[in-house]
Amino acid sequence: MRIRRWAPGTASWLAAAGFLGVAAWLLWSAVVQIGATREAAAGQGRPGTLLVEEWRCGKSCSWYGTFTGDTGGAPVRDLELRGANEDAVEVGQRVRVRDVGPFVQALNGAPEWGQAIANSMGTAFVGLLGIGLLARSASEHPIPRPSRKHHP
Repeated sequence: MRIRRWAPGTASWLAAAGFLGVAAWLLWSAVVQIGATREAAAGQGRPGTLLVEEWRCGKSCSWYGTFTGDTGGAPVRDLELRGANEDAVEVGQRVRVRDVGPFVQALNGAPEWGQAIANSMGTAFVGLLGIGLLARSASEHPIPRPSRKHHP
């Protein structure tokens, strides 16, 4: 059995592609967060009520619950509540909110830009790492060009 080896620099090219793929995903996430936070700041979104169900911690801690729109429609479960005084909220409470997509914004609550900014900074950092690794790989291990000789 013959073991096939990668060409020199293949791992660098693959790592660069991986970093750029993660940067693209972070960019998409940042665009979604910025758009939703901008809507929240402008008081836009679908009005309704959030039934607070759970205090959950991950990167940060937030209240989560089920949103029901004022105009009806199916309830949306597991939405994060932003812009509320977290200490004044408790399980079972109904909070007036606006649904802006990935989260709900408490009425008259301050928009929370933290996650949008963090996603933007992550995009820039990982993207620059990917571009730097790509440039390094290209200079140290250029892709061979096919020969221009005519073969009969």
